Formats: sequence, structure tokens, C-alpha cells
Amino acid sequence: MNIKRIISFSFILFMFLFSVPFVSAAPTDTELNQYLQEIGWTKQELQDYLDFYEIPLDEFASIDELREFLGTPINEQNLQELLTKYHLSQKELDDLLNHFGDSLGEYKFIEDLDSALDFYVNHDKYMADIESELNEIGITEEESEKFFNYLGQVEEKNRYQLDQMDLYDSLLEKFVGLDDTTDLTEEQLDELVQILTETIETYEIKVQFKVNNQNISLKELLKMKEAPDNLYVGLSSIAGEHLIDFTIPGSYFQTGETIDQGELMIHLGEISNEFIDHLHDEKYQNADNRYK
Repeated sequence: MNIKRIISFSFILFMFLFSVPFVSAAPTDTELNQYLQEIGWTKQELQDYLDFYEIPLDEFASIDELREFLGTPINEQNLQELLTKYHLSQKELDDLLNHFGDSLGEYKFIEDLDSALDFYVNHDKYMADIESELNEIGITEEESEKFFNYLGQVEEKNRYQLDQMDLYDSLLEKFVGLDDTTDLTEEQLDELVQILTETIETYEIKVQFKVNNQNISLKELLKMKEAPDNLYVGLSSIAGEHLIDFTIPGSYFQTGETIDQGELMIHLGEISNEFIDHLHDEKYQNADNRYK
């Protein structure tokens, strides 16, 4: 027989065999209910957790496989071991989590808390620097944390959509430090307005600008020949929930710092985006290591 035909046939057979789904026995209701009772969760809480990681329950062939993926429930011993690993006291742990609008009560499994701490420890100073800059225009630490939390919720729902943040950041880069937006051509101004508008829409927020208590559009604001004495900015969710508001003094417009502050807001969103991606990556990596 022609060797090429043998190879072709073998290749087709190989592809067919590996395209046939394996029949797996999903966890029974009895096993699942017993496990949920063991960890103190409802089925809805489990479903919400798996939805966050974009994995359906029927992906797991057995209760043991599900247990391996979820990880080890937090207890006093493994929590203390984790505190030792990061050289933290209980209070320092609570303060660190709180700095990112997080809390220990949000975690059921020690591996997830470990992944979060790994991220927070490496971003704590960066987050503090951003908050310090934003505080100069009246955004408190509590407000920036609330905003960070909201962005995290948006990222959970639109994980891939928020990957555009890197693109918006790079597009905005050429406008950073601009002394006077009225120097822009109409085409450049439209480009800047489009970048900022698309960024706002991606974050699922509404922005309100006011000068002398009068509403003003973003483009109108950027076209003003003279800087306003102050600019009110209010941010809310698309559902209308108030997030943060602040007033920018006129001096910021004279130095281009307004756009710099806008870039800081994008960076705050990028931290939220990066955090969600980090949790997903760590979870999948931990699962892969367990199955090897």
C-alpha cells in the first residue's frame, strides 16, 4: 500500500479519535450537596465562583476534581502560614486588603488569598502613589477604592473588553503634557475626544462636567480658550450609582495636568484589569499543577 496513503489514513484516524468527547461522570447531587455543606457554601455561591473563572460545573468529572480546582478552605493554621510567608500581621493583612477595597471575608480558599496577596504586595506602593496624586484634586482614598472596586466588577463581566486599556493608554500618550488643547487641529481634537469617550464607555461609567454650575461637553471643555476657575467632574455607573466627584482648579489646565490625571484614572482601571487577569491565571496554573 502507498506509504502516503497510510500516513494520511493514520492522521485522519488520529484526528477522529481525539475529536470524540470522553464520557465523564459529573459529581452527583448527593456528593455535591455534601461537599457544599462541608465548605459552608450554597450551590448558587459555587455557581457564582465558577462563573467568575468562566468554567461550567459540568466540566468536572468528579467531586474530587472539583475539590482540587477550588482549593483548600481557609483555616486558622494555613492563614497563619500565609501571614508568615508575606511577613504580615493580621492587622497588616486587613489594612492591605482594605487598601484595595477588599477583605478577608471575600475569600473561601487559601490559594485564592495567596494569589491576591501576591498581587497586592507588588502593587501596593503603585496604588498608593496614584491615590496620592488623585487626592490632590479632592478624590479621597475611600473614593478611589470604591472606584477600583467598581472597575473590578466591570472587568468580571467584560474581561476581554477591558483589554483595550493598554491601547487607550498608548493612544493618549501623545497628548500627555500638552500645555494647551486649543493648539490642536480639529482632527486632533476629535481624536482626543474619541479616545477619552471610548475609554469612558469601556469602563461603563457616565461623566458629567460642569463649569460655573452649567453642564458642558468634553469637546466644549477642551476648546475653551481660557481655563475655567474650576471644573466639576462627577462619575457614576451606567445604572446611575454615584462613584466619585471632584473639582479641578484652573491651574491644572495651564500645565496639562488635567490629561495627566485622566491617564492616572486609566492606570487605576488597568490595575483592576490586571488583578482579575492575575487571579484567573493563578487559578488555572494551580489547577494544572495539581492535575500533573
